[in-house]
Amino acid sequence: MKMTKIDYGNLDNLPWQFVREGITRKVFGMGAENINVTINKVENGNEKNPHTHELNEQIALILEGECDYYVDGVPYRMTKGSWITVPAGVEHYIEVYDSPVPVLNMDIFYPLREEYNESYGKFIENYRK
Repeated sequence: MKMTKIDYGNLDNLPWQFVREGITRKVFGMGAENINVTINKVENGNEKNPHTHELNEQIALILEGECDYYVDGVPYRMTKGSWITVPAGVEHYIEVYDSPVPVLNMDIFYPLREEYNESYGKFIENYRK
């Protein structure tokens, strides 16, 4: 499918959604048909969550801060500007333990994670009430 809807906004106007201890996120560009983009704020001592996405490839880009990003059991030291690709079905997680600022990372998923759009869409509806 092709994207048919133009989606426009400013990240500064989006609220942070609680994900789990030490992690909040913003989901944007929800009009895209095939990809998701999220901005995650990850605090020192975040709850680690090793997981896989069976269908989704992922690119993670660190916008601020420092972390270890584990992919297939291997830690990669990430700093501002670092990026990493995560193949579908491969275990990964982020660990933040000594960052001078909260880590901001952008995640791009293909194909899109519909549950992210649904969850954040409902969160926005309730937030605006």
